[in-house]
Amino acid sequence: MKRTSLFTIIPALILSGIHPVYALKKKTLSGDVVIQWNQVSLKAAKIAKQNTNEASRTVAIEAIAVYDAVNSIKGIGKPYHYFVKPGGGASAVAAAAQAAHDVLVNYFPAQKAQLDSVLTVSLQGATDGPVDKGQKVGAAAAADIIALRANDGAAPNVTYPGPAKPGIGEYRPTPSGFLPGINQQWGKIKPFLLTSGDQFRPAAPPAPGTDDFKKALAEVADIGSAKSTTRTVDQTHIAQFYKQDAELTVNEAARILAKQHGSSLEESALVFLLTDLAEADARIALFDAKYNYLFWRPVTALNADADGLVTNNYATWLPLLTTPPHPSYPCGHCGTVAAGFEVLKKFYGDKNTIELHTTTAGEPSRVIGSLTEGEQENDLSRLYGGIHYRFDIDAAQQLGLKIAAYVLANGPKANK
Repeated sequence: MKRTSLFTIIPALILSGIHPVYALKKKTLSGDVVIQWNQVSLKAAKIAKQNTNEASRTVAIEAIAVYDAVNSIKGIGKPYHYFVKPGGGASAVAAAAQAAHDVLVNYFPAQKAQLDSVLTVSLQGATDGPVDKGQKVGAAAAADIIALRANDGAAPNVTYPGPAKPGIGEYRPTPSGFLPGINQQWGKIKPFLLTSGDQFRPAAPPAPGTDDFKKALAEVADIGSAKSTTRTVDQTHIAQFYKQDAELTVNEAARILAKQHGSSLEESALVFLLTDLAEADARIALFDAKYNYLFWRPVTALNADADGLVTNNYATWLPLLTTPPHPSYPCGHCGTVAAGFEVLKKFYGDKNTIELHTTTAGEPSRVIGSLTEGEQENDLSRLYGGIHYRFDIDAAQQLGLKIAAYVLANGPKANK
């Protein structure tokens, strides 16, 4: 159908097995429906112009609905929240598709026609049980998580105009656009698994004037400048490639790995649940720290006078990439990818050859030989782009690792 062309439907690939650390006791069905609706979710979020925080929340809610729906029928393990065992059997494929569809229609009603078309295609492939019963389970799981997250604090959006008289080290809007900081409230919204946004809050960044700060500032001034003579061609490509929203990188890797490893429906439901929970909670924790420390961006520090004011109209130094409208410390991209990739390592192992793509026009795909390599490239992209200090990156990486470990320890697990 014409409308479904807005959403890529991924063809089935049945390949090798799953990493034994988090392997499920049994495999019964292809996980293609989970993979397909994950991609639909991300496309829908971007059509609606959701930023990384908003999209990560949406995709996590979709993943919860899918997992709880499939779990109600297949008994994967502990539910996230909803569990009602249907009598007389039900199609788990239909349940997953309906759950994802209903979440997305709730948040993106303007896309209902397209989403209905994709659902029709998904239901045509549901041959594992009564479709109507599966749809009822999926609809109930979606309604449950939508209600649970209805007042989580994500809305209304709060922006940060910056201090009236900014001093040394203080964040303030940056070129281009000098837009107010986005999502100031994000660190205070209800996490999905963490106890609070500040549960793993990192220590403060190095104070301006200290040796650690001056060293980090000199590094980004050199390699991150729009006019850098030390940044290599490949480093420039890395900066441009990974500037896309971080949740796109994480979920593309998850989809590729699920296909490469032939993940079943149950496995895929659990993998995407934990990956997207880690990613969503990472965004909450990262923005808690960002707006707690309110640390200035390199573009501000490198154009500021001795008293912290910028009076040269940012004419002395500009970064390769446009600086995002929120405080510098810690690095949002870095913590998000670390949290998501560390969860994926537990299912599929680290060493996997993955060809990643980007939304950056004209940038070729990048082939990585491990998830660790992908994390490192993503981290360094923010330094090469001139929009983060190395200490931003290091703190975010450690935060992402802690969140991944917490999600794996406290989130749903497969029955043994």
